[in-house]
Amino acid sequence: MVSEGMAKIGRNDPCHCGSGLKYKRCCLPREEAAAAARAVTRAREAAPGLATSVEIVAENDGLDEASNRPIDLIDAGRLDEAEQAAYDLLQRYPQVHDGLERLAMVYAARGDRVRAAEYYRKAADFVLVHGDPYDLAMHTYLRKRAAALDPPIR
Repeated sequence: MVSEGMAKIGRNDPCHCGSGLKYKRCCLPREEAAAAARAVTRAREAAPGLATSVEIVAENDGLDEASNRPIDLIDAGRLDEAEQAAYDLLQRYPQVHDGLERLAMVYAARGDRVRAAEYYRKAADFVLVHGDPYDLAMHTYLRKRAAALDPPIR
C-alpha cells in the first residue's frame, strides 16, 4: 500500500514491490481485495447480524436468483442490464464473489478482455480473503479465467 505523502502509483506503473510487473498485474488486486475485506469487516461491526457467504447460501435468501440474473441477461444479449444486475448483486451481497465474477462475464461478453481479466482477478483475490470452504478450487478457476483473457506478453 502506498503511504501518505508518496505519489499515488498508477495502474500501469511498475509495482512498488519491485517485482517488475505493472502494479495492476501485481499488488493492486491484493490491495483491492484487502480493502474490500476491511469494508466487509466494518459492515459486520456496524451490523453484527450480517451473514457470512456460507450462511447466505445456506439460507438461500435470493442469492441464487440474483446471481443467475446477470447470466440470463448476458445470454439474452442485454449487456447493459446484465452489468446493472451484476452491480446490484455486488451491492446486495458484498460477502460473496459473485458480483465481481458476473461483472467479469459482462466485460468478456462485450469483448473487453482487459476489464474482464481484471474483474476475474478481483473475484479470485476476494475468494482468498473470505475463507469459504471452496476457496482453492474457485480461486484457481477464477485465476485461469483471468489468464485466458490476458493479452499475450511480447
